[in-house]
Amino acid sequence: IKKSMGGGKYILQYIKNRCLRIFPALWFAFILAMALLLLFKVISFTSFLNLDLWAWFFGQITIFQYYTPNLLRNFGVGTPNGSLWTIPVELEFSAMFNFLWTSACESGESILDKLIEISIFPYLYAFLFGGLMFLNWSKIKWFIEGKICYWFLIYGLYCYFADALPGYHLDDWTTLLANLLLGILTISAAFSKISLGKVLHGNDISYGIYIYHMLVINVFVQMKFVGNISYLLMALIITVCIAIISWVFIEKKALSLKYKL
Repeated sequence: IKKSMGGGKYILQYIKNRCLRIFPALWFAFILAMALLLLFKVISFTSFLNLDLWAWFFGQITIFQYYTPNLLRNFGVGTPNGSLWTIPVELEFSAMFNFLWTSACESGESILDKLIEISIFPYLYAFLFGGLMFLNWSKIKWFIEGKICYWFLIYGLYCYFADALPGYHLDDWTTLLANLLLGILTISAAFSKISLGKVLHGNDISYGIYIYHMLVINVFVQMKFVGNISYLLMALIITVCIAIISWVFIEKKALSLKYKL
């Protein structure tokens, strides 16, 4: 693409591609969330007179998914689709990657703190770590490709003996190392002998799992289906089914418009 069009056209094409990948399914997730909120009577039609709810609507369909008003806090774990706060972070990383490539409130936090938290800065280390792995892949791939069992063992032993778990907030170096090891484990899994891409036959349901899984989990929490491994398996199966439907009927069709619009 880069060779066949000017820099400006390439950037516009890139932006259009990202929008087609992210927003159609995201809007469907928003509609699904609305239906669930009404079904469980978290909101009613009179709630549409509340400006905070409209602010949440706007945030969900744009890039401000981190905002959740108080009237929605009694659904599930407290946020209808809480994992979507990473959408603006993902878009910022995409913008940064594109730039480099083409160049060669309830918690008491301030608005500034909230904006910093959903910016790329607290997570920049992970992006740079992945970038370094990509640039040096030919040198390091020999101890990552097909080594998922080893990395799973290393990761498990580290978390157990260091009493550390991965997390968004880097409280100390043990969390940082847990995050980096989890990243290596994930990449090793992607390059394991059994390719997930072959199993799925090119159907990319990863984004669907990401944007729908918290809706499913919140429904289970709302219905008190917790504390049993069978509920976890049920939630996983339902999430995968929704992700497949989303890919076939929404995402795949949207991506087919890349070079038609």
